[in-house]
Amino acid sequence: MEAINITELRKNMKSTLDRVVDDSKEIIIHRPNRKDVVLVALDELNSLKETLFLVFSDKNRKRLLEGIDQVNTGKTTAIKIDEL
Repeated sequence: MEAINITELRKNMKSTLDRVVDDSKEIIIHRPNRKDVVLVALDELNSLKETLFLVFSDKNRKRLLEGIDQVNTGKTTAIKIDEL
């Protein structure tokens, strides 16, 4: 993860924001005498929030892990879209 200070961000706002979006990068912004913040693209944030939501429940997390295990061990059944 890249880190810059607030002065750099002010000087290079457009290119910094473009890098965050175009390269799917998170950038830490160091602020003097304040807590640091992180720039992240909105679609990345939404993806992280969705993942947290899906794994928050023990029951749902277990089902997801079982599904991943089934795929990894070849315990799946192929069906055609028109059969759905």
